Amino acid sequence: MKFTCRQEFLMRILHMGTRALAVKTTLPILSGLLLESRENELYCASTDLEIGIEVKIPEASIVEPGRVVVPGKVFYDIIRHLPPGDLTLGTDEEKKSFTIKGKNSFFQLHLLPDEEYPLLPERIDEKKARDQGAMVFLLPVASFREAVRCTVYATAPEDPRPFLSSVLAEFHPGRLRLVGTDINRLVVKDVGIEGEQEFSTMIPVNSLREMANILSGIEDEQFTVFFHQKMLYMTNEDLVFSTRLVDAQYPKYQQVIPEEFDGEIRIKRELFLQAVERIALLDLAVKLTLSPGKGMEVSAQGPELGTAYENVDCAYEGKDVEVGFNSHFLLNFLKTIDHDEVVFKISAGMKASVLKPAGDESYTYVVMPLRMNA
Repeated sequence: MKFTCRQEFLMRILHMGTRALAVKTTLPILSGLLLESRENELYCASTDLEIGIEVKIPEASIVEPGRVVVPGKVFYDIIRHLPPGDLTLGTDEEKKSFTIKGKNSFFQLHLLPDEEYPLLPERIDEKKARDQGAMVFLLPVASFREAVRCTVYATAPEDPRPFLSSVLAEFHPGRLRLVGTDINRLVVKDVGIEGEQEFSTMIPVNSLREMANILSGIEDEQFTVFFHQKMLYMTNEDLVFSTRLVDAQYPKYQQVIPEEFDGEIRIKRELFLQAVERIALLDLAVKLTLSPGKGMEVSAQGPELGTAYENVDCAYEGKDVEVGFNSHFLLNFLKTIDHDEVVFKISAGMKASVLKPAGDESYTYVVMPLRMNA
C-alpha cells in the first residue's frame, strides 16, 4: 500500500476514525487502525467489538492499493504533531513496516497482522438497507446531539444492569423518544425525525455518547440511521458508525411519571440554579420549603459545616410543602437546559416530582426526593 494526502485532512479524519480503538483489551489487534483502499478510495476503521467506525479519507491519492493495520493511537499522535503539508505513507514490504514521510520528518511503524483484524459490518447504504427490510430513519444532527446531551447524564453507564447502562430509543412516525434512568431519576426527551415506522430498542450509553461526539465534527444537517440484524448503523456518504444493540427488556417507564402533584413552581432557571449552587456548598442535600404567596426557601444543614438558607422569588400554587433533593440531580437538569424559565411540579413526602423547561413538552425530568433529617 502507498498513498499521499494532506496532513490537515488526515488528522481531522483520524480524530473520528480512532474513536473506537480499544483502550484496555487482551486482543492487541483491537488497538490497531485499519487502512484499506477500495475502488480508488481510502478508508480508515477501528473497532472494540462493541462499536465500529469507518471513515473515508478525502483527497487521498492512492499510488498502490492495499490493506494494512497500524498501531492506532501512535499513528494518530504522529499525524497530529506533524506540520500541515503533503505526506507520503505506505508499506515497506522488505522491513514489514509502515512509513510516514513529511517534508522534514520520517517515521517507521511496525505493522499489526491484518489477517487477525475483526470483520467489520458490511457497509450498507440506505437503499440496500431498505431492500433487506431494515428500519430506516433520517435524524437531524443538531437535534439528535442535543437529545443525547439531555439524556445520558441521568444514566449509569458502568452498571451491569442493561436498563441503567442503556438508553431506550423509541421510534414513532415523525418522532424519536430517548429515555434514560439511574433509578433515582428518569429523563424523557423527544426529537422530530423523518420516518414512518414503529420500532423500539436499547442503545448502550457509551455508544450513544460516541455517536454524539462524532456528529460534532460533521456538517451534514441530517444522517441516516437504520437497524439490521441487532446492529445500529449511522451513515452518511463518508462515514459508517455501528454498534451492537442491547437485547433486554426496558422497564415500563410511563408508570414512573406521576400525574398528580401537591404544587407547581414557575421560576427563573438562572435564579434557581445559583441558589441551589450556593446552598449546596454546605451539604449535598438541599431542602425546598414552599408556601402559597411566600415563594420558595432553599436550605441546607451540613452536620459539620453549619446551616444556610436563601429565599428565591418564584410563582407557586399549591399546598405547603417541605421536600429534600440531591442538589446534583437538580443542578444537572438546570445546567443542561438553556430555557429562561422552569416549571417544577412538586410532590410532598417520598413521591416523585417533575421538572420541565417552561413551554417545552418535549423534555421531562422525573426526580425522586431525599429523606431529610429532622
